[in-house]
Amino acid sequence: MNKVIFDNQCSLCISIKNKLERIDKRNKFLWISSNDYMQSGNIHLRINEELIKSTIIVINNNGLIMTEFIACRYILSRIPLFYPIIFLLYIPFISVFIGNKLYRLIARNRGCSI
Repeated sequence: MNKVIFDNQCSLCISIKNKLERIDKRNKFLWISSNDYMQSGNIHLRINEELIKSTIIVINNNGLIMTEFIACRYILSRIPLFYPIIFLLYIPFISVFIGNKLYRLIARNRGCSI
C-alpha cells in the first residue's frame, strides 16, 4: 500500500487529507500523520522532520519517495474521480515546472509553521 505522510499540525493539510481519503474508494493510500511517522522508529534516511513539515511525502509500493507536485500528481492519478483531468498533470516540462512552483507557493502561504 502507498504511504502518504502529511503534516498533522497544519489545518490545510488535514483538510485535504480528509477529502482525498473520503474519495479514495479503493483505499490505495495509508495516510500517516507526521507525528506518528516520527514516533514509529521506522524512519527512512531521506525523510526528516523539516521535509515532513514543508511538503507531502508519498512512499509507493516499490519504496520510491515522492514529494511536492510529483507526490500530489501520483495521488490524484490513483483516484478515479480525477481521471478526466489527469492528463493535464503529465504535460512534459510544463506540468512539473508549473506544478512545483504552484505547490511551493501554496505550501509557503498555508498558514502553518515550518
